[in-house]
Amino acid sequence: MTTATINETFGLWVPPTGKFHLLPWHTLRTPQNALCSDSVRPVTLTSELTMWTDEGASPLRLPRNARASELMIAYLPHPGDYFGDALFTGATAVSGDVVHGLTFDQAITLIDLYVLGATARVPGQQGH
Repeated sequence: MTTATINETFGLWVPPTGKFHLLPWHTLRTPQNALCSDSVRPVTLTSELTMWTDEGASPLRLPRNARASELMIAYLPHPGDYFGDALFTGATAVSGDVVHGLTFDQAITLIDLYVLGATARVPGQQGH
């Protein structure tokens, strides 16, 4: 059994298929690597939480990612439609060149939201 260390961070990869994968962030380091795309776009959910999407997904007619949109409802009242794979990470530096992974608590809370559809709050989430 693998256990997470206190300093380990993660990315939550959410494809349109309905499955998810919790990825060790130290092996990826960039949303481009995780989404296998050079055209990623950040969607800031809070100061501590970012969703990344592949800008090339819609023109390629990849399926709508209903699960990512459902997760976003906890943060944005009208999240819109997103297509293809999505990636959730932690904070992004103001310069945009450093993307932090999710903390263990953030990752677990997002997974709870994903699996249970609950209205839990992700640690670091700002109220609206």
